[in-house]
Amino acid sequence: MKAPHADQVQLLRIAALDSHINRLRKNNEQHPLRKELGALVNAIAACSRDQRLGSERAHNAARALRKAENEAETVQLQVADKEAKYNAGVGLTSRDLLTLEEEMATLRAQLEELSTVEFEALEEVEASEENVRALGVQFEELTASMLRVKSELEDVVAQSDAQIAELKKQRDAVATNLDSKLVGLYERAANRGHYAVMALTPNGSTTGGIHLSPVEVALVKNKGEDEVYLSEDYDCIIVPVDFEELEALRETD
Repeated sequence: MKAPHADQVQLLRIAALDSHINRLRKNNEQHPLRKELGALVNAIAACSRDQRLGSERAHNAARALRKAENEAETVQLQVADKEAKYNAGVGLTSRDLLTLEEEMATLRAQLEELSTVEFEALEEVEASEENVRALGVQFEELTASMLRVKSELEDVVAQSDAQIAELKKQRDAVATNLDSKLVGLYERAANRGHYAVMALTPNGSTTGGIHLSPVEVALVKNKGEDEVYLSEDYDCIIVPVDFEELEALRETD
């Protein structure tokens, strides 16, 4: 395949622009804010789950407290009723009075136990309500942090997208002036995931970091200026450049 040397050099410029675009995309995809945002989203989900469980715990604790209070009230009424009968003593034998004393003692013991249960239930209510309150504060703080990081990431992505759009515009402007077959050859190689084109410098090194054999270096340097050299070993277009062209490419990159 033949193509003017200037077009081959422009192909190197396209490769440099593509490399820059790919770096920006990779930096965008791997930006630390994405990891931070993901961690915050997970933390918010965990906090929301804890809030739900905490609310259930608070509800159960409140129900247990109401039950203990109702049972204590019932026993207290029973104690009061028996005390009234005992104090009145109407129609009661000494045996009846003794029975009432035993029943009141049993009820008072139950009342003490219920008082302990009631106190523990009250503590559980207070603790669970405080936990729910603390989780609510934590949820709000995490949400605020998530929104802040999301906004920062959106700004970063917007800047990156703007840079990529500008680089694509430059790339299209260069590619439009080149032979479509030359660009197609480059793009097919690029789509295979390896170097599609690289420059061979006057000292025999390449911009791709690949060390060509002396024989291949000689072949590239001695080919016709408009000949497109495709390395069979690397499936890559190799373009010889002088130092001035190399410097111009570095400025592009």
